[in-house]
Amino acid sequence: MAEKKYYPVIIVPGIGQSKVDKIGPSGEPEQRAWPLSFDSEKLMDKMKGPFMKTMLFRRDMGLTAAATELVKEATSPISTNPDGSMKHVLRAVTYDYPLSECSDDEKRYINKMAPVKDLSAVIGEENVFFMAYNSFEKPYSVAKQLNDFIAFVKGKTGSDKVNILALSLGGAMFTAFLDEYGAKDVHRIVYMVPALHGTKTIADIFNKNVKTDDAVSLLSSITNEKTAQSLGGVMSMMPDGLIDKLADSVLGALIENVLSGSGAMWACLPPEDYAALADKYLSDKAHAEMRAETDRYHSAQVNLKETLLGLKAQGIGVYICACFGMPLIKALGSANDYSSDGIINVSSASLGARAAKPGSQLREDEINSEEYLSPNKNLDASFGAFPESTWYFEDQFHDSIAYNDTALKIAFKALSDEAFTDIHSDESISQFNKKQDNRK
Repeated sequence: MAEKKYYPVIIVPGIGQSKVDKIGPSGEPEQRAWPLSFDSEKLMDKMKGPFMKTMLFRRDMGLTAAATELVKEATSPISTNPDGSMKHVLRAVTYDYPLSECSDDEKRYINKMAPVKDLSAVIGEENVFFMAYNSFEKPYSVAKQLNDFIAFVKGKTGSDKVNILALSLGGAMFTAFLDEYGAKDVHRIVYMVPALHGTKTIADIFNKNVKTDDAVSLLSSITNEKTAQSLGGVMSMMPDGLIDKLADSVLGALIENVLSGSGAMWACLPPEDYAALADKYLSDKAHAEMRAETDRYHSAQVNLKETLLGLKAQGIGVYICACFGMPLIKALGSANDYSSDGIINVSSASLGARAAKPGSQLREDEINSEEYLSPNKNLDASFGAFPESTWYFEDQFHDSIAYNDTALKIAFKALSDEAFTDIHSDESISQFNKKQDNRK
């Protein structure tokens, strides 16, 4: 009997899953640019003087300026120019070979970012690839990298097509790929908690829509819990209005230094929020090149549902795992307005599923189909683009989907089993599932 052949799988990772180095004048890595790595205690030491003066005199004695400069310093490695280019020369740590040729350390890292051991056991490590990239790069530049990577994988494996496993931000980057190159080389697409229509998280940050009355929640969103708890109580004693001023300045620095020039971050804006924010931040001449690309991406994003339905009609499989039931990050102004996985609202990840606000149920007049209604009546999957091939996980946090065995089983079966086509293909798997966190 002939050996069973599998389509190779290319993992397109999320925002924190590719290591990126800042390259020095010699052409060699100078420091790790992303994920950000900085000495929080050292940075906080720089705040002590302005902080003590501010508390003593009960007015801003350089605290806002010091905090703003610290944000610029901390994010300097990933800072961007108005045209969308990076201020520094950056290079992603890439894996231009299959998992079977990775070192033990590389395998551990890739499996930590995307636990694919069970998948590898079925299709073989020689058929698993990880496409690392700079998470703040222009989407169409990432699309070019992916197109080249697909050509490499096809040549390496002898396969005529590949399967795509797109995680979180990787889903948004794949939108640009489809817009530029189509799907002639793609057999199946599996999305895990994807930002297909952006996320309200990024919209709130661009709009500076944060809750400054809860200092601990605000700090928890930008630092670790220990630091947030230790500083939160002190910040609550600050002079009236200072936290608002501080948040406005710090977010302004983050937007100016990184976000406004990052094509990837613009790709994470929901379609309905794009026009107003692009007019606000990208209308000047310096951002003209950036605006042209973000306008193009916005059009592709708006048309994504139609694009994917067209691919499905051509026989290309599209599968989604999305999470719901949780509020967004507590510090965001719209935290409780959207059912989400804590980071991405479920209406984006599913391309349209209707969900009640966290802790609520859908009203009878909001329900379209009992067949696709969640047990708690808080999500109607019939409104999503792919009600027959989208699975949902209630109260599952965004990152921890990687430790949900049911979600991994769905993804791996879609990537390895041609008989697995929809929510009815495996009776042991429900369309609606509870959270799990089975990390070892």
